[in-house]
Amino acid sequence: MIALFIATLIAAALAPLTAHAQERPQGPQLTRAPELVQFVEAEYPPEAREAGTEATVTLQITIDATGAVSEALVIESAGEAFDAAAIAAARQFRFTPAEVDGAPAAIRISYAYRFTLEEEAPPPPTTGTLTGIVRDRRSRAPIAGVTIAIENGPSSTTDTEGRFELPDLAPGPVVLSLSGERLTALRTEETITAGERLEVAYDVTLRDPEDEQSEEDADDLEIVVVAPALRREVVSTRVEAEEARRVPGTGGDVLRVVESLPGVARSSVGTGQLVVWGASPEDTRVYVDGVRIPRLYHEGGLRSVIASDLVESLDLVPGGYGAAYGRGLGGIVTVRTLTPLGDGVHGTVSADLYDVSTTLRGSAGDRWRAAGAARVSWLHLFVEATQGDLGDYVAVPRYWDTQLRAAHQVRPGETIELVHMLGGDRISRGVPSSDPALATSESRELDFQRLYARWDRDGGDGSRSTIVPWVGWDRSLRASRFGDVTTSVASETWLLGLRASHRVRAFDLPDFGLDVEVGVDAELDVVGLSRQGSIGLPAREGDVRVFGQPPPDRIASDAWEVVQVGAAPYVEGDLAFFGGSLHVVPGLRIDPYARTVSRRSPREGDAPDIGLALQDFRAEPRLALRWDPYPFLGFRAAGGLYHQSAVPEDLSATFGNPTLPVAQAWHVLAGTTVRPIPTLGIEVTGFASFSEGLAVRSQIDSPLRAQALVAEGWGRAYGVQTLVRLEETEGFSGWVAYTLMRSERQDAAGQPWRLFDYDQTHVLTALLSWTPGGGFEVGARFRYSTGFPRTPVVDAFYDAGRDRWQPLFGERSSIRLPEFVQLDLRVGQRLELGDTRLEIWLEVQNVTNQANAEEFVFSPDYTRRDTVRGLPILPVLGLRWTF
Repeated sequence: MIALFIATLIAAALAPLTAHAQERPQGPQLTRAPELVQFVEAEYPPEAREAGTEATVTLQITIDATGAVSEALVIESAGEAFDAAAIAAARQFRFTPAEVDGAPAAIRISYAYRFTLEEEAPPPPTTGTLTGIVRDRRSRAPIAGVTIAIENGPSSTTDTEGRFELPDLAPGPVVLSLSGERLTALRTEETITAGERLEVAYDVTLRDPEDEQSEEDADDLEIVVVAPALRREVVSTRVEAEEARRVPGTGGDVLRVVESLPGVARSSVGTGQLVVWGASPEDTRVYVDGVRIPRLYHEGGLRSVIASDLVESLDLVPGGYGAAYGRGLGGIVTVRTLTPLGDGVHGTVSADLYDVSTTLRGSAGDRWRAAGAARVSWLHLFVEATQGDLGDYVAVPRYWDTQLRAAHQVRPGETIELVHMLGGDRISRGVPSSDPALATSESRELDFQRLYARWDRDGGDGSRSTIVPWVGWDRSLRASRFGDVTTSVASETWLLGLRASHRVRAFDLPDFGLDVEVGVDAELDVVGLSRQGSIGLPAREGDVRVFGQPPPDRIASDAWEVVQVGAAPYVEGDLAFFGGSLHVVPGLRIDPYARTVSRRSPREGDAPDIGLALQDFRAEPRLALRWDPYPFLGFRAAGGLYHQSAVPEDLSATFGNPTLPVAQAWHVLAGTTVRPIPTLGIEVTGFASFSEGLAVRSQIDSPLRAQALVAEGWGRAYGVQTLVRLEETEGFSGWVAYTLMRSERQDAAGQPWRLFDYDQTHVLTALLSWTPGGGFEVGARFRYSTGFPRTPVVDAFYDAGRDRWQPLFGERSSIRLPEFVQLDLRVGQRLELGDTRLEIWLEVQNVTNQANAEEFVFSPDYTRRDTVRGLPILPVLGLRWTF
């Protein structure tokens, strides 16, 4: 049954390709559309104004070769008074002449004149946003791949839902054009109001691809002209990126807003980890334009690895995601970067306590765009200059990143981009001691690069094709030292990947629609690793130990190579019922796993290495449901099977197990969304995940050869997350996110369940921002979370053979670190300096100077317990200049 369903979806996806492969006959081409240069406002009929009546008159006018209107006829009447006023105004319009095949020519156009009533004067000019939807006039279905371009300004392309957005527009009238496949060129005029988001809907007529147009009809151009009016359906909200940049505690970094979303646990200071729905940090994958990167945040968690000015959108999917992604047991974070727009050279320069950064954007001609960004940290310089040896106890990060991109618009709806990313991190901390044998420290390094190309084509008929080939390189080093014993793990990885997809609209009926996406997600990793030192370091999740505890005496070393290959085809359908109010999205991903390991057993003398090759094949069904019976009420549900190969670090024949199999997890979730008023949304989601085959330390005192790790671990996580969000209303916006969750692990079948090392029962984040006007902004963020579980030290004994004290532990994971509480404040001012803008902000983190505990530490004899504390009150002054 599943095979029949998949075959049907694939056939539906490939059937339209034959029709698209044939080019339409070419006739005379409209090489330059007429541009409105003289607009005359129509006289509003007095009787209609008194009655509060609004109307739209559709005209058909003829523009001669000089740009003058020679004829105006009514196509769709709105009444005699409106018709006469529209014709009288249209006959006085002037245009630049249209050109057909490069020569001035007469042209006939459709012309919609809207009469709307004015109620209030516009606010003072700053910037506004134009957003909306493009739909088929006949079926009311959204149209993807339509390019909306502001005359001498930016442009945007509608997504699969037919929506587009043009932010940061100067107030006043703007002339824009709509173009796309099967769409008669359309021009319209809208009025942008400062500080507001103008919502519009354009209903257009698509040409039948089988119908050949006459030479006269081929030159038609549809133009919509809006009479100057001020009463519109608008939503007074800021651009999402701007809202995220103003969140206190993020330092103006757009992507750091993820840590304030529901379902995301608080990570320890200095780690930058993402702990989502009780999954291990390494189980949550991060993708940029479909390309996997090793992490979202730099070490320390102060900054993301991507410049905020180059981020278009971000999605956090904590679980239950579709068939396009896999190879991970946790959630996914997908980042879509921004294709640079606009003419000339523009950019930003930013600096604060953490780092200094710059972004540049430019263009070459009408179709080439380029952008670049660079950032380097300097917080460690301030710490070293003012705090002395604070860095010995607190992890102070050093990081840098760059992004370079070039984009070429081949034709409307089709782009090719080339992108290079680079990032680097260094971080260290420790506990010094007057006795060198008791001094402890740890350090981490990570460098990565990605080079990828992205070809994207919107067909204009609901189809979309994307191809992203990419290459990458990662290098990591982790080192731990206790006295004179050093343990290190180093790896170097070369990656090669390809992500390709094709989405088509197979059926598009008033009460039923079907979109089908077929694709492939392929990746090759070649990893070289080396490890030496104690077998107990670095510590794994579930290890019973405390920070600063002497590592096991057993010392070993190993060097090995792992090659992993996966090429996963997938298919996903989106069935829409009842006019799109109900969506059923089934999917299937076929994920083969192939692996070779250079050595299957520990090295013995001069004996030659014997390698290992393993293959596995997993089918992953996915299903999602979305039902919106009313505009203010919606329901969601999803579930699926997910798999993940063992990480290369665990495949050492000495420290791990080269035969570790693929682990798997089930995700299920269900929730509802309620919007009691247009600016207030409430989301409640229940979730659960169940995993098996997790790699854990062997429970045997003397493990078998090459079996220091075994795939006997089980995991479960379940809970409820809630998000109450207020969209900007009278200058106020924000949200409250709360997650109630429990995450547990079982190290082997039959053993008792224990709390996961990253379990947090309660996670609460409350945000509020206020923009009173005049460029001012004020915001606050409050965070609360339960402390991480830990195993108590109940006693200690003196080990004469090693000349040190050893701890005795109580019940496993029976205590927790103290709860985390922090309040952050932010105040900012935006100043317009000619054609440039200067933003000044002060962010005070941990306003109450809360001494939040990040870890327990003990005296050498374990009689006294203290805590490693997080950052104290930290004022951060920042500047941002946009030119």
